[in-house]
Order: sequence, then structure tokens, then C-alpha cells
Amino acid sequence: MPAVRTSMRFAHSEGYTDLSFDETGCYLLTCGSDGDARIWKGLEDDDAVSHCIGDKAYAIACKGGRFATASDTMSIQLHKFPDGAPDGVLARFTAPVTHMCFNKQGTMILAGSSDFMIKLVVVEDRSSRVFYGHQAPILSVALDPLEEYIASSSCDGTVRIWTIADQVSEMSWNILPKCNDITFSKTLCRISWKPGSGEFVAVPIEKEVRLYARDTWELVQTLTDDQIKEVVSIAAFSPCGNFLAAACIDGLMLVWSINSSKCIERQKHEKGFTVCNLVWNPKGNNELAYTDVQGQVGTLEDVIPNDCQPQSAAVGAASDLFADDDEDFMLTAAAQAAAGDGDDSNDDMDFSAQKKRLQALLHDDDSMDTAAADGFTNLPGAVEELAVPAARLPPQTALQSAFQPGSTPELSHRFMVWNSVGVVRAYNTEEENSIDIEFHDTATHHAMHISNHLELTLADISAEAVLLAGEGDSTDTESTTAASKLVCMHFSSWDSNKEWTVAMPTGEVIKAACLGIGWASVVTDHCNVRVFTIGGLQREVFSIPGPVVSMAAHSDQLMIVYHSGAGVPGDQCLGVTLIHLNKRKTMILDGTRLPVSPRTKLTWLGFSAEGTPMTLDSGGVVRMLNKSFSNVWCQVANLKSHTKGKSDNYWVVGVTENPSHIRCILCKGKAYPATLPQPIVTLLPFELPLCEMSTEKGVLEEQYWKSKLLSGHFGFWKSLGLEFDENEQLAAINTQQEALIKLFALSCRADREFRAEEICDSFMSTEQAMQLAIKYASRMKHMSLANRLNELARKKMEQESEDEEEREEPEEDFRVALEAGHNHSSTEWSSSSGKAEPGKQTSNWGDNEDDDENIEEDDQETVESPLLTVNTKKVDTPARFLLSSGGTKNPFKIASQPSPKKNASKGASVFDSIQKPTLKESVWKGASSLDQKRHQIRKKKNSSQTTLTANMKRQTENTENSEGKQQDAVTKRITGLSLWQQEHKEEHEAEHPEMDEAEIIKFGIQTYRKLPENERNEWNTRASISQAPDAAAAANAEDVDKKRKRDTTNDDIAEESADGTQKKKKPLSTNANTRLSNFVFKKQ
Repeated sequence: MPAVRTSMRFAHSEGYTDLSFDETGCYLLTCGSDGDARIWKGLEDDDAVSHCIGDKAYAIACKGGRFATASDTMSIQLHKFPDGAPDGVLARFTAPVTHMCFNKQGTMILAGSSDFMIKLVVVEDRSSRVFYGHQAPILSVALDPLEEYIASSSCDGTVRIWTIADQVSEMSWNILPKCNDITFSKTLCRISWKPGSGEFVAVPIEKEVRLYARDTWELVQTLTDDQIKEVVSIAAFSPCGNFLAAACIDGLMLVWSINSSKCIERQKHEKGFTVCNLVWNPKGNNELAYTDVQGQVGTLEDVIPNDCQPQSAAVGAASDLFADDDEDFMLTAAAQAAAGDGDDSNDDMDFSAQKKRLQALLHDDDSMDTAAADGFTNLPGAVEELAVPAARLPPQTALQSAFQPGSTPELSHRFMVWNSVGVVRAYNTEEENSIDIEFHDTATHHAMHISNHLELTLADISAEAVLLAGEGDSTDTESTTAASKLVCMHFSSWDSNKEWTVAMPTGEVIKAACLGIGWASVVTDHCNVRVFTIGGLQREVFSIPGPVVSMAAHSDQLMIVYHSGAGVPGDQCLGVTLIHLNKRKTMILDGTRLPVSPRTKLTWLGFSAEGTPMTLDSGGVVRMLNKSFSNVWCQVANLKSHTKGKSDNYWVVGVTENPSHIRCILCKGKAYPATLPQPIVTLLPFELPLCEMSTEKGVLEEQYWKSKLLSGHFGFWKSLGLEFDENEQLAAINTQQEALIKLFALSCRADREFRAEEICDSFMSTEQAMQLAIKYASRMKHMSLANRLNELARKKMEQESEDEEEREEPEEDFRVALEAGHNHSSTEWSSSSGKAEPGKQTSNWGDNEDDDENIEEDDQETVESPLLTVNTKKVDTPARFLLSSGGTKNPFKIASQPSPKKNASKGASVFDSIQKPTLKESVWKGASSLDQKRHQIRKKKNSSQTTLTANMKRQTENTENSEGKQQDAVTKRITGLSLWQQEHKEEHEAEHPEMDEAEIIKFGIQTYRKLPENERNEWNTRASISQAPDAAAAANAEDVDKKRKRDTTNDDIAEESADGTQKKKKPLSTNANTRLSNFVFKKQ
């Protein structure tokens, strides 16, 4: 007998209409686009109770004496039943709720919304669990009767099974058509669990309904019918679980028997309108209620034929037959299954549930016989005694699928890539399937519009090419046209063929693609990384140890992230590989663990404009690879801290270190931006996660470390030989030192002297900063700190001298020789090692013994320092530190300021040798004081030797002739290297015409160093012989010049004495810093 269809009646205005029964089945609740919720006492009720809940109502559900409604207020409102009095807001979303349902007790409600989120809310305390993973609006949600799982469907084309305890996706099927919004979806995909046991979950797909088994999630049954012409949109189990009702978008409604898989009832909407919802009456009276898109509601009665209903009488007769053993659990379970009264209180004795428990808990068939023989009359008790505790394995976290950085999910309109070069959009609708390519700088290339007939889904764009890739048809292994393909549009090519295509091997699918400078790379599902030249030649092919997650490129750098194993529940275990695809093929990171925040996924991978690797996870945390600190990942920003709502997200499109900002797009209530209208790019600053950021100390520390971290790319550029503006690096250093000076002053004001010393010892790196620190400590009367900084500066100078001593000699010799090649002055290469001939000017290596004697004589002399005055002890310094730098000095020049006295005041001991810093003094060089010491020793040595030689030559040579030769001796000093270069310069220029003068000199030095030692000694000897006459003439000329200077000095003194109006000159021993120290200590 066919079902009885009642006449439909208007309940709401035109639009989507939802409905629900109360627990008794006597009342019918509806809501619609007019914003009202109505309560009907049967369909014939002409005076339904109406409640206004908003401008539009989207969903309604009733359970436990209350009903919930979802409206355009983007919240779930709770009401008392049946009077409809408000009972508070249950949950809030950032987009309209699309579907919701209660659990069987009415204590929890499950809801999905258009902001891609699913929430399970506890009614009593309003606490909730949020499930993230869908990348489009939610279509429907369903709660497992045993409250272990939830099922959901989304516009992103997936149906997911979630575990409630871990809030992770356990299973996902990509089986639905994709769209951007629920209004454009062809199906509502209303999922339903089998009541009581939750043994099956029904999913409407295309023109059929699929049943998946619990726990294994395998397809066990498919329900379909020949009369189905359109997509099945809704599925609903009957209260007994033996029948399933479904509705199509053309108004066709069907009922199947689960046991026989036969369609037992078919009904068509009287006007062919789309059915919005379909629910069973919980009374179990074979009644179905439904609504359509016109706001109408109707019912179907007697939808289950009599011949398909369970024979309750037969079961009753069987029970009477075994009256002596009426407690037999099998008959009890059979009677309850046949009754099908939908009473949830008898779920524990459901036949299918008992069968499943027996199969899972009993060891074998013999145990069942043993249990029956022992006279067990109560199954639950028997099962409890026979049950063996099973080890509970931790749930596995679903692996994150591969994604392309800067892309959105595969919807009808989406971004294939958005980076610092341009934007690639894809349009996949019934009208068109095309790709638009735009460049931020139109000077790079004009915009392009191409057809997407190859079904390309991946893209990357650079300043020289556009790379596109498609997965192809993985099911077709024979056709070459279905293979995964890589397409490169090399628009910077100078020839006319600017496009090339490569097909992957059969069965190999491209999962990620990227572009570098002069090369392209892809990763396939076989874990193969394939590198191509920008012209299409195949390069290296290597493998990664896990499925790829994402990849990015910058210049010669290739970074690949992949799954390196199973993480702890809820977390991803990701590995990262960073390779320089230059001539050396350097491996920077080899499978190290990539850090992501707990219970998050990687959402963006790329490089900064300066070439530093960067990552972003779904928690909003941006991390940066610190190459100057053992290649560790450091958090540099938290984008979630800049959002107002919990569902708001920032979508990153680029990062720049100088100036420091993150370019991103704000997504209100969603994770990805829409293609239209054009999104607005926002600039967010870097923020290091330091402690106490509200204090002045925390702000200064963050300023220092942020500047230091974001200036690390200068060292990376220098290692690659790249040119950059050194002023930018100096500006970063100045910013760091400014922050340190302020921290030092803050520590002094707080009487934290040890902390102040730590700042100077561990962080300060410039001479100017150390000078200011000592000066400030003295003015603040922290004399113990000033003395310790004095000692610290001395230790730094000694450490620098030791470091210089450990350096290799060729490095220092190269610089000295290069300077000597320009000014033709003598160097340590000017003669061979050994004793100098008497009366001749020898090389500096021959003066080592004299240098040692001078050091011993000046053991207790004070030495001037750029920062302070120190009474140095005897230091056994190697002779090579006392070599001449090759420049010419006047040995008769009188020092303008003598060394300070040993018995100076306490303040003077700190400031006597402080010099005013110049603009060129930017980096601390502890060896500068050592250079001054060398200069003093050389000046004394040269002065004594030149005076002795001049006295000898004054008796035998004419003073006028020596004066003419003195200039040549000072300005031109011949070495073996310079003599060799003069004779071979023309030969080198002829061999290497492309080199300039500096490169010719450098090449000559390298060639000279490769000569045999005896040949170099010969050239040094020739240079020494040719230099001896010039040295004698220079000594005679210096003696004459000295005499003239003395005469001039005496005349000036006499004139000053005769003229009383002139001011008296200050003594040379007066020190300006002594007055500064008097000012500090307030000496009158």
C-alpha cells in the first residue's frame, strides 16, 4: 500500500526552511527565511505559536524540553519549550550556522557554520570543543549515538569523521562537488548515523546513498534506485534503524530497507520543488515530515508497507513457547529489535549491538558454549566476567595533505599562488576553465589569460617564468594524455619558443612545484624531487624520506617540508631539507625537525625578500631560520595577537626583513581570502616572544634582539659574495648598540652593576659604546663598575692580540704586500730571513732581535689605549706583531701629548686615554691598541737607527746632496716583491688584458709567493743592495732637516718671549681628560 501524502501548507516565506520534531512526536517545529520559529501541534494546527528570532532563521533543533535556533545573528539561541522563552546564547560564530543537532540526552549540541568551524557545545556550562580542518563552509553535521565520533560534510568536497576526544579528523573522503558557498552547492549532503549502535553512517553522494562501517570506515552497502535522476541531498535513518529515507533535489523521496537494500517507497513532490529537510517522527508511526524551498511543510504517512514491518506477533509466540526460560537474552533482543519502538532506554539490548560485543569480547565459540552451560541468564554480567581488558592504542593523527604556499583550496574561484612577484587566479566553472596571471610590477611582464584545458592545479611565479602543474588522471595508467604534467612559461627567454611541457612517468603525480633563479623543481607522490633548468633540461633527481607537505625556493635555495613520522596525538611530525643548488650543492638542513605549534598544521612556507627561510602554522606563529645561531628556528611574530575574533586569520603573502614587516591579508571569520573583491594587503610588524614586554627593559631587549636577528642576512650575503650597501649593516649595528647603551644606563640606575658588566662583556662590540659605558659609570659614581670595565677592555685587547697571533701568516702577508705593491715601500718580504749586513737597510725580519730588546727596555712604560691607560706588564709578543706596516713615518716628529703619569687621580686612570670617537669608528677592534704599541716601538727603533746613521754620514757626505735624496728615500722603498713586479708587470698585462691594475697586482703577489725560496731570496738581496745608497742619503737628509727644525723652534720661543702680548703655550703634559675626570668627581 503506498504512503499517504498530506497536502502541503505554507509555513514561512520563500527560501530555505528547516524543521524538527519534539521528543514526543506531537509537535513540529519549523523556521525559515522570514526569521520566525513556529511550533505546530500537528500539521492541521491553524494557530501555530510563532517566535521572532531574527531577520533570517537557518536551523532549528529540539530536545530535552528546550529548542535551539540559529539566525543571522551568527549565534545559537536557546529557548524553553513550548513557550519559546529565551534561555541564553549557547554559542557564537563568525558566520551563519548552517546545520545543528542535539545528542540523544539533549545535553550537547553539535553545530557547523559558514566560517569552516564545527563546535560541540555542552548546554549546561556552555563549554565547547572546536574542530578545524574543513576549508569551506560546512554543509551538515551528525553526532554519533555513542558520542565517540562526529561526521561532517563541507563545500570543500570532503566528508570527514572526527574523534571527539582528540578533536582530530580520523577519516576523510573527497567525494562531493566543490563550491565557495552553501548557496551554490548542488547538495546539502545531510549525513545520518544509525540510531542506537551507530553501526553505520549514511552519506548521500551523487545518485546514491553510501553506508560506511563504524571504526573501519569501509564501504559496506550502497542504496540506489532507477528512478533517481538528480543528486541525492538528504539521508535519514528511521528510529528503529532498519529503514533509510532520502530526498533528491528534484523533489523525489525514497525509503529503503537496510536488510534487503530494496526501495520500498517512492514519493514525488507535488510541484517538483527541492526538499530542504526530511525527518522521521520519533513515535515510530511510520511518518515523515519534509519542507521545500518555497517555505512549505508536508508529511508522508504509512511510508513503510505492512509486509515490510517486523512480525511482532510471531516473536511473541516464540516467547510464549520458551516461557520456562523467558530470560533468554537472545529472545529478548529479538523481540526488542522487532518492536522497533525507538525507545532509547533499550539500546543496551539491541540485537546488533549484542552481536558486535560478543564478537569483540568472546575468545572463541567454545567460550560461548561454556557460558551457556554455566547457566548465564544475564548477558551483560556474563560479558563483563568474560571480557579481557584490551590495550588502548593512542589515536593516530591524520597526515596533513600537500599544499602550495600562497594558494587557496580548490574551489570554483581561487588563488593558485600569491607571492611578492605576482598573483595567479584559477576559474573553474561550467562556463569557463581558465587562469589569469598578473604581475605586481608591469615592467616585469604584462598580464596573461590562458585556457586551463590541462586541468592545472599548482602554480608558482617568478621574475623570469610562470610554472604550472596538474595532477592528471591517476586512475588512467595507460593513456599518456592523463599523465601528470609540468608546464613552464619562460617569458624572459630571448628566443620565440617560450613554453615547454614535461610529462611525469606513469603513475607519478606532482604534489608541489616551485621556481628558483634559472631552475624549477617539483615533488611527486613517489617522494621524488625532480629539478629542471629554466629551459627544460632535466637536472638532479633525488628522494625525500616521506610524503611532501610543501616546498619553496629563493635564488639558489630549495626548501622541502615532508612528513618524517607519526607525531604525538594532534601534532604533525614534519622534517625540513634546505639545499643550495649552486655549483657546490651545499646541504644546509638535512631532515631536521620543523617546529610547529601544538595541534596545528603548517599553512605557509617561503623565504623573506632577503632569502631567509620562514614558516607559518595555523596557530598564527611565524618562525624564521636563524643561520647565525646554529640554524635554529626562532619565533618572530604571532599573527593571532593582531586579530579581534577567534575565527579571524591572517593569510601571508610575503616577508621583508629590511624594513621589517609581514605582508598579509586579514580573513574575517575564515582561513582564506576571497578572489573578489581584490583583498587588501596589511603590514604587520615582527614581535619576538620575550618576557615582560610591558617594561622598559623588555622593550629594549626586544629592540636589540630583533635588530640582531633581522640583520643576519648580511653575513649570508657576504658568504655568497653578493654586494650590498654597508651603510645598512652599520645602521643595524648602531641600532643594536643604542639599545645596549640604554640597557646599560637602566641597569646602572637600578644598581645592577653585575648586569651592566654583562652587557658590556657579552654584547657591546663597538669602541664608542664602550667609551660611553665607562664614562656613564663614572658619572653615576659606580667606580667599582668603571674599574671592572677598565679591566674588561684590557682583556679584550689581549684576547684580540692572541686571536691575531693564531691567524695564518699568508693572510697578513697578503695585505701587507698588497699595500706595498701600491706605495713601493718595504715589507717583510723585502729580504730573506737571517742577520742583516752592517751598514745596510735590511728587512723587518732582520730586526727581530732589536725589537725584543726594545720591548724589554720599555717594560714598565705606559701605553696609550683608545679607551683607557694601562700600565702593561711584560708580554712575550711574537716578533711578527712588531713588523712595520710599510708606511713611512717621520722619526723626528715630537709627540703632541705625552703619556699620562702613573700617579694620576682615580678618575684620571679611567679617562686619561679616552679619545673622541670619529665617524669611521663603527666596530670594536681590540687590536687597535696593539697597533699603537707597535707604532711606538717602531718609532723609537727607527729614530735611534736613523740618528746613528745620519751622524756617520754627516762626516763624509755633503748635507745638500743628502737633502735631495731624502725625499726619494722616504717616498720610495724597494722590496724584492716590488722589484719582481716591476719587471714582470708588462708580461702579466699581456697575459691577462681583462684584469685591472689591482687585479694585476694581486695576481703578481700570488705568483711571487709560488716561486722557490731561493729565487725569492735572490730578489730580496737585489732589492736590499739597490736600497742601501738611498738609505744612507735619507739619513743624511734627515739630520739636516732635524737641525733646521730645532733652529725654527728656538726662534719661535724667542719671539714669544719678546712679545708679552702673546699667550703662553700650555705644557704638553696637560691632559684634557684629566679635566673631565675632575668634572665627574666635582673637584674644585
